[in-house]
Amino acid sequence: MRTRAALSLALCLAAGAVGAQEGQAGTAVPPACMDFAWPLLREQAWFAAPGLAEVASGATVQADMPGAVLRLKPDAEVQYTVPPSRTPAPGSYGGGLRFPAPVMAGIFQVTLSGEAWIDVSQDGETTKTPVAHTGARGCPTIRKSLRYQFGGSPVIIEISGAKRDSIKIAIAPVE
Repeated sequence: MRTRAALSLALCLAAGAVGAQEGQAGTAVPPACMDFAWPLLREQAWFAAPGLAEVASGATVQADMPGAVLRLKPDAEVQYTVPPSRTPAPGSYGGGLRFPAPVMAGIFQVTLSGEAWIDVSQDGETTKTPVAHTGARGCPTIRKSLRYQFGGSPVIIEISGAKRDSIKIAIAPVE
């Protein structure tokens, strides 16, 4: 029930964000947040929702969880399942989470609120290559979004090189 309420709220916020994009007074989306290669209003709404769930590094998120705040650790303390494909900067943060096997294979997008590196694996040994990516440095709510082809097995998402000890993350099928 709580998930339905959160999703309803996210949809209402997304509708409001669309209205803001169209010029409603007082709630305009910053121009930099409209510079992505695909729409991210849904993720902006999820990240802005009150009571966004917090998850610890290593947790498994629910497939219907629209977004969450991922608590990170100093990169030097993280035991990555798959080593980061880019060496994290000294003093940065990292962590990971697991996402259940998708019901249907397809393209999913992983969206982050802040600067960090994303590695995704479905076999626990190799890093998947994204099929597309987009980013905007001037958007205060979303930094980047990457699209991956997911098959029918659980997904490991690892974050490294983050500048803070938490980051908002959303994992969802492409709209």
